[in-house]
Amino acid sequence: MTTFLHASTKRYCALLIMLVAFGSAVIMPQNALAKGRSYKDNDWNKTAYDNCGLPVVRGEKRSVDWVRVGGDKKIRMTLRERDVGLCFTDAKVRHGAPYWERAELKQSDDLPIGRIHRVQFETIFLEGFTGERETFFQFHGWNGNCHAYPPLMLMFNRGWLEVHALQNVSGSGIVGSSRGFHRNVARKPINIRSVLGKTLQFSIDFDTRTRPGRLSVLVNGSPLVEDAPIGYARCAKPHFKFGVYRPGGKGSKTSTALFDDFTVKVLK
Repeated sequence: MTTFLHASTKRYCALLIMLVAFGSAVIMPQNALAKGRSYKDNDWNKTAYDNCGLPVVRGEKRSVDWVRVGGDKKIRMTLRERDVGLCFTDAKVRHGAPYWERAELKQSDDLPIGRIHRVQFETIFLEGFTGERETFFQFHGWNGNCHAYPPLMLMFNRGWLEVHALQNVSGSGIVGSSRGFHRNVARKPINIRSVLGKTLQFSIDFDTRTRPGRLSVLVNGSPLVEDAPIGYARCAKPHFKFGVYRPGGKGSKTSTALFDDFTVKVLK
């Protein structure tokens, strides 16, 4: 895939305008992006959708856009300060924040328990991701009958990449609530400054044949997590989400990333 390069986050807007002018990047026109809209590209084998609604659905500052870079179609997710999410928990005080900011899309189906799933995707971080707990990808388990913590959260926390795996899951029923705590299981430090504008290929193996499950994560073929324990609630229906999700009221500035090539394979 084409690498999207720029010298600094301050030059991002100017760079995108220049690419449009020379035909390297094209902002694709959108209608109003209503809750429930689906998103899928030819090089994805899964569909994502807007399950809660997005903070900005019209105009130049809308939260989601399709963009062409070097002829390749990618989805651009943008979150600005005070872009409060529209999931019902986002306006609540929780986990050390007065509210939560969110521009995020959700997998349209689930990852069945009892299998090893390999989820792969490409991302290019264009600006931001220097604030507190800025999550760009997660495996979640929440559904109508299960108020469960996410098994996995990939995030930049004050500019450093962290892989938060759920531990010590409580609750044993097939419905209800289930909690635990997250632990950073990343083996090596990666700072956002070293990867801005670069194409990153993520490959995540999520083994749900045991409890706890097992987690491995590769970035551009290099191991970031190897066979770490990962918990998930018995009532959970795991699925992935991507975009930008973070605590509000922390002074975090605009964060923008491109996403592409979402594929899910069952290994066993």
